[in-house]
Amino acid sequence: MHKRIVIVEDNLLIQELHKHYLTNLGHKVVGCFEKGNDVINFFNEGNEADLILMDIRLEDDIDGIQAMEEIQKSITIPVVYVSANSDDSNYARAVSTNMKAFLSKPLSSEDLEAALKSLSSLTDSILYAEKIQKSLYPQVDEINGYFHKNIYINRPKDIITGDFCFFHKQEETDEIIGGIADCTGHGIPGALLSILSSHIITTICIQKNNLTEIIETLDFELKKSLSRGKNTYQLTDSLDLVIFKIKAEQSEIEISGLKRILIYYSFENKTNTVIYLNEKKSKNNTAIINNTMDIASPLITIKFHENDIFYFFSDGITDQFGGPNDKKLMRTRLLEFFDSDINNHDLKSKQLNLNLFLRRWQGRLEQTDDMILLGINPSSFANNNKKSS
Repeated sequence: MHKRIVIVEDNLLIQELHKHYLTNLGHKVVGCFEKGNDVINFFNEGNEADLILMDIRLEDDIDGIQAMEEIQKSITIPVVYVSANSDDSNYARAVSTNMKAFLSKPLSSEDLEAALKSLSSLTDSILYAEKIQKSLYPQVDEINGYFHKNIYINRPKDIITGDFCFFHKQEETDEIIGGIADCTGHGIPGALLSILSSHIITTICIQKNNLTEIIETLDFELKKSLSRGKNTYQLTDSLDLVIFKIKAEQSEIEISGLKRILIYYSFENKTNTVIYLNEKKSKNNTAIINNTMDIASPLITIKFHENDIFYFFSDGITDQFGGPNDKKLMRTRLLEFFDSDINNHDLKSKQLNLNLFLRRWQGRLEQTDDMILLGINPSSFANNNKKSS
């Protein structure tokens, strides 16, 4: 699919070369700029594009990453960065924008073509669907409102995602219910299932407080929703789920789910531990949605302390191919990362380190699946709750 592309590059010769590459690949260049403020004004005036090809070092007082942060306050648009400086500090800043690739100069036509292929499904309707998802699912500001100590990474394989997180504060108690869910597939099918699942989970959490009952009701409601066409349109898609409840007064966290694992960092013991939430598979190889739910969801309760951290994540993280031998990351290497960073108690710094670790592991390989990771410090919710009560 041909795209409308904006080029931001302060070297006019390189700008012309990139324009030549893109035109030969069949795309339309709708704007060329040397300064960050100029491209910001271009989009503030209501102009549109499908992609920005952005240099990082520019002519004026802001760089390409700062320009993208400003642009994305008013419009959702992906960016491919092109830079002669690919050090960790730039990379760490770039991953917080809607970055689809980070390419090094000198850029070849083949490198550019490979990056653009990953955006072949990009359309206006997909971009609008992304806005809908962001309006439905908790974003960074809301998560920070619940937990001032947290890590949140959400990297869809495509523009829209089948992974999501959710929260429900119990108004009459000192408790919060939350979790992450991973729907079958990615792209449009995963996104449709995620919106349905998110709506059902939100409704159930308003009515119920018991995690086991929430999962059982979710299973029933999903099966009912996906079986309206009886045998003709009946679906057997699956949803993997980790759900937790924090009881602030008791300093306890309850966790339940199926086919998932989590990592628990105990500050007192200075250890990271993998906790398995029953990975045994049902008859139909699905976790939540299946004809007969013949495995019970486990329920564990842990007394948390001041600096304990719980990491919940989808298998898109551990199934990502990469590294020196193009193998899956696996839970072992993820645990090794957290062990290597165990003395770092600044979760925002840890999030940057984790983002860099995941990007380095993936390298130039395509992203395998949607990725979501939520790390929470339960005592930061408990402390917030005590202050507000």
